Amino acid sequence: MNFPVFSRITIHPSICGGQPTVRGLRYPVWQVLEWLASGTTEAEILAGHPELEAEDIRACLAFAAERLKPLDRTPPTQEDQNSEEWMLSRQSQWLAEQEFLKQLWERNPAPASPGPEPAARRKTSWLRLPK
Repeated sequence: MNFPVFSRITIHPSICGGQPTVRGLRYPVWQVLEWLASGTTEAEILAGHPELEAEDIRACLAFAAERLKPLDRTPPTQEDQNSEEWMLSRQSQWLAEQEFLKQLWERNPAPASPGPEPAARRKTSWLRLPK
């Protein structure tokens, strides 16, 4: 499947498990974004992966920006609310966003919060024992 605006981003069930990829080259969009987020420059990415082009990197950024835009918040008309097509499109959009966020969470889980400190290591500066 090609997105009309993002002709360089493709989704195919047999390529990377159906994740959005760059031109079907087995470079998932999230991987390119992760490289950029880690500080790798566009030139370094292109040098390390000669099959990618500068337009591919910009397409990944545009794709991510489009996916993260909030839903259109215009209030629906009474006719829209009664339309099955409108309801299905809203549900589909919501499900796609939830799946995208789930994938982001699975790749970058929040660090585990440290539990309570063991009693032996707790600071006891407030407790002064007489000598």
